[in-house]
Amino acid sequence: MKQFYAATVALTICVSAMAEAFALQASSQVPLELTCMGGGVANKINVTTINSNSSASGSVGTVPVSGYGNSFSNVYSSRQQGFDSQVDVRLFAGDDRIRMPRTMLPAIRGGKDGWFKLKNVVASERTITASAAVNAFNNPKIYIDRTTGTISISGKAGDFSGQCTRAPTEAKPQF
Repeated sequence: MKQFYAATVALTICVSAMAEAFALQASSQVPLELTCMGGGVANKINVTTINSNSSASGSVGTVPVSGYGNSFSNVYSSRQQGFDSQVDVRLFAGDDRIRMPRTMLPAIRGGKDGWFKLKNVVASERTITASAAVNAFNNPKIYIDRTTGTISISGKAGDFSGQCTRAPTEAKPQF
């Protein structure tokens, strides 16, 4: 039992140290704002409603009968829609977030003013990875290559890839 307790304490300390390291890692980074131009493919759902109407009349033996029927069904199919768009990313200022292409967003979503929180942000010297909190079922994965300046987003609603440029955080509006 003592060995189990010691292992549990060691694991707890290890997890706490990792959490502190990730928090320190993010807080030690210089605030970063990126504008990324690119394109992708969005997964869209088509809904087709099929209606059927019918009527019948006649007789069964000597008894006249007639009837009318109406039914409908929905047929769902998916399609892919190509798009060009812009993605904006803000990191390491205490409020990590992303503005994703509207084409990739589901009808039911969170966010505020088009911005979505980034979760599980991990930054190294060469890469930044995260996931966007779009809704409970859709958390696209974000990968940014800090060396080449490329970004890729992959999720249930589609994929995006583009080239990013850094916007100085102290930049003044151009107009």
